[in-house]
Amino acid sequence: MDTIDSRANYRKVFLISGVLLLSAAGAFPMLSKQVLNNHECFVSITSREMLQSGNWVVPTCNGEPRLQKTPLSYWLVASFSKITGRVDEMTTRLPSAIFGFLSAAAIVYFVSRWLSLRTAVMSAAVWVTSLSYIRYSHNAQPEMSLTFFVLLCFLSFYSAIRAENRKRQIAYALVFWVSFGLANLAKGPAPLPYVLVPLFFYVLIFKQWKKAPRLLPIVGTLIFLAIVLPWPLAIASKFDWHMDIWKKEFFDRFFGNYDPGYKPIFFYLYVMFIFAVPWVVFLPMALAAPFFRVWREKSGPMWFCWIWFAADMVFISIDGGKRQHYILPLMPAAAILIGIILEDMVFAHKAYSLKQAKGILRNHIVAVVAGAVGLTVYVARVHSGFLAEAIIVAVIAIAMAAAVAVLFAKGRAGPACGTVFAGIIVLTMISYAFFFNPLDGNRHSRYFSRRLAEIVPAADKLAAYKNVSMRSVHYFGRVIPVISDKSQLYEAYEQGEWVVATGKRMKGLVDDGRFRMVYYREKAELQQQDDISGALFNKSAPVVEDGDEGGLPAASTLPGY
Repeated sequence: MDTIDSRANYRKVFLISGVLLLSAAGAFPMLSKQVLNNHECFVSITSREMLQSGNWVVPTCNGEPRLQKTPLSYWLVASFSKITGRVDEMTTRLPSAIFGFLSAAAIVYFVSRWLSLRTAVMSAAVWVTSLSYIRYSHNAQPEMSLTFFVLLCFLSFYSAIRAENRKRQIAYALVFWVSFGLANLAKGPAPLPYVLVPLFFYVLIFKQWKKAPRLLPIVGTLIFLAIVLPWPLAIASKFDWHMDIWKKEFFDRFFGNYDPGYKPIFFYLYVMFIFAVPWVVFLPMALAAPFFRVWREKSGPMWFCWIWFAADMVFISIDGGKRQHYILPLMPAAAILIGIILEDMVFAHKAYSLKQAKGILRNHIVAVVAGAVGLTVYVARVHSGFLAEAIIVAVIAIAMAAAVAVLFAKGRAGPACGTVFAGIIVLTMISYAFFFNPLDGNRHSRYFSRRLAEIVPAADKLAAYKNVSMRSVHYFGRVIPVISDKSQLYEAYEQGEWVVATGKRMKGLVDDGRFRMVYYREKAELQQQDDISGALFNKSAPVVEDGDEGGLPAASTLPGY
């Protein structure tokens, strides 16, 4: 008996350690590899200025108040940066990687108590190998922190509803309320509908309202308010309660009156497949599964996850300001459903026979081989300079598919699954190194901005004509005020200030004839997926040449002439 127990414990530790290692491998490597995009720089710049000013209450970005988002992301990045001594790609993205890792751990903990450890591990493995997880654990926007806390809200709520032990129920209820508060601090007020809409329908449909009084509604609400209210109250009092920006961000955006997404109502019906890659085929199967009686033993958790996904899908679909990443907090629910499907398909064979599982595996292997060959052909035609790298990725993908086929044929389902999950992470990281970073257009902005920081003395001022990207501000390392009036700009220029302009704005200053160009780069910024040129102007500074571009171009050769 002791031997059996020790083997069971060993297997449990092995499974949990394996999936947590997998989640770490999908979240932490190459955080500093890719250039920060414009939206990530809102976080990095605000955190940097928070550290510089010492004001952690009123966030500023490029010298202007940044009140559109709640401040948890800024506080976390500033805290990490205070330890490391710099605000860079690593420290800016580190909170997202940590929350991504914690989201996998939460799925393992809670789902293993609803169903089985193997199902929990499969669900977590699906989540951490999905495009949505890998993409947003490497992104500094507050989406992954929001997703983690929303996920924790749902997992703890359902666990509290199911708990028979009162102490355990209280513990889960406290986790729910604290998570709900932190979710709103991460990206409020989005968690209010994200969490409350599905829970309302779940309680209504499954008649759980009698259990609601046992989930600490009064104490929990006080905890929630204690977490959420201090910051907005402090901000509102500092700005004399003139908070029209919150009305625009939260209400006008939802109704499409401010910064509309111009996306059709069915927009998320195809975005969900993009975010579910490489588990696309299993997503429709998972969403249909609760309707079949064969899943009766697992129907409770499945219906809960289904309502979580479906109710939020309807809500974000009627949102007037649609964005791809709004679907991210729904994807863990889909991952849990897919994990339940896969566990049965590979191990239990109650809903899917072994023959069906082998047929699906065979089709996927054919698709992997075809995709690997197709990738190689595409790269050879479009990006021939990366042909060797494409061949390496294709060979690894085909070898992985072959290994999975052999292991599954020999009845070794566990190692076959491990090979699939680990292979996806390996292929993704190799693709990051080989393709995503070298082809990233943001790298031109980083080079240009860092070059400006070398040219413009630290004691001098630099202003931007009409517009400046947040990438430029981050990599320049200082505030770059924007001046839209050309007369005011020329006045500053005459007083010895430096001026930077890109694209058509640069052309406008060249056409004016009063601004002296001292530095030019053909690929300086990324605008609407196109590289545009940029230039630096100063009244008396010497001309600076780029080693790979030579001196300043003639005006007639600039873009637009």
